[in-house]
Amino acid sequence: MAKSNVIVKKIDGAGRVQIPAEWRKDWGERVILFRMDDDTVLIRPLRKRISLCDLFDSIEVDIPPENFEDVHELRRRLHEEVSGL
Repeated sequence: MAKSNVIVKKIDGAGRVQIPAEWRKDWGERVILFRMDDDTVLIRPLRKRISLCDLFDSIEVDIPPENFEDVHELRRRLHEEVSGL
């Protein structure tokens, strides 16, 4: 069973939330995905190089269907979309 931690934090005046150091040390240098659905916020560390598997059920993007024919182009477009979050 996965370990679960719940911590309540305040948002500072600049809109920042401090992620606990004990969580960050296990993440290393990763891209962090933030997703907000209604009143739920998901914070998820991704691998440094984004894999398509990291993004399934995690993000909605506006990418034309023709980009799905070339996996390299799809990966590039997904990286652009995630970088713009």
